[in-house]
Amino acid sequence: MKRLVVIGNGVAGIQFIERLLSMNSSRFDITIIGNEPAYKRYLLSRILQHDMAVEKAKVEDDDWYNQRGIRLIENETAVMIDSLSRQVKTDRGRKIAYDTLVLATGANPHILPVKGAGKTGVMTFRSMEDCKALMEASKRYRKAAVIGAGILGLETAMGLVQQGIDTTVVHHQPNVMNRQLDRLASEMLQEDLETLGVKFALCKRTKEINGEANVQSLTFSDGTLLEIDLVLMAVGVKPNVELAKKSGLEVHRGILVDDYLQTSDPSIYAIGECAEHRGVTYGVIDPILDQAEHLAQTLAGSPKQYHGSTPSTTLNISGISLFSAGQVLETEDTRTYQWIDPIRHIYKKIVTLHGYVIGAILYGDTSEAVILAKLVSRLAPVSDIPSNQLFPEERKRKTNLTLVPRSDQVNRTAQS
Repeated sequence: MKRLVVIGNGVAGIQFIERLLSMNSSRFDITIIGNEPAYKRYLLSRILQHDMAVEKAKVEDDDWYNQRGIRLIENETAVMIDSLSRQVKTDRGRKIAYDTLVLATGANPHILPVKGAGKTGVMTFRSMEDCKALMEASKRYRKAAVIGAGILGLETAMGLVQQGIDTTVVHHQPNVMNRQLDRLASEMLQEDLETLGVKFALCKRTKEINGEANVQSLTFSDGTLLEIDLVLMAVGVKPNVELAKKSGLEVHRGILVDDYLQTSDPSIYAIGECAEHRGVTYGVIDPILDQAEHLAQTLAGSPKQYHGSTPSTTLNISGISLFSAGQVLETEDTRTYQWIDPIRHIYKKIVTLHGYVIGAILYGDTSEAVILAKLVSRLAPVSDIPSNQLFPEERKRKTNLTLVPRSDQVNRTAQS
């Protein structure tokens, strides 16, 4: 039996093992090293918002590992890979031999390099420990600033509001979720979040976090101040590459992998947020599951090349229905059509390039998200858009639904 060691006990590592065992359960002697108990990190925001109990985020219980004959080394950190002797060394002096090693070390929260970032009251939201600390935050803090208006920032802000904390989202751009949404969808989202109690300070760059030992306010680059006592950094993550770098693997932003998710060492693979494939790192769940599936097939003896993923976005906030995939902003070469229902706050948009679907946004009604995700991921021709299904015949009635065609070609397709 081959000795397979997985470093990382999160969703990427566990899903990879699940898929591998379903294909070939007797080929490997499996060890998993995890520096914290396994849980579904992407559900933490729902826990913070009181939408889910902590127990629901647990990936597997101890029986799962025992029943599958998996050796679990928990609360222990891998600190070195000796590629010559093919051993992993841990912070407790343990040495684990491997024939094949899989790195699923995830990512770490990014901290803005601003003056005052080390003060008491500056926090991040990445781990279960962070989640529990934020759930206790209302006992200590009154007013919070969440820096960053991406997915994590908005979900965290909603969680803090649910904790009873007066919360303002600070963002250097004029639109929230500006990487996933166009201006119209962003404005609709902001309006709905404001209704739920979230405040916004847009076009603001944080210059300094003020206070002696504790946070008292933020100073922005335009000279204005925001009085707060809690700062939550939600400005992205950095792939956790320290172990790989220290062990001599090729690293750029992430751990460099080829189309078989193999690193510069043929016996070592990397998947999930720590991996960089064709210059891209992924921080959402679907590409991570794609990589787990591809690597499982490869190690099970049916090599399958991974050509990258088209990530899609949703928002874990109760009462908000949002979906985005692919390229959603127009260029001179793209063609777009949209349906807008301002009364019901519904917006649907498809972006095409040279007759193929390259991006989509749904807001207020995401019932067709699965269809659009498939169209975008396979770059489907415009003729494959099921326009009657996506955009019902409401436009033939006298309603507030407005068709905004951006090209005659797409308009004709929508009406076919």
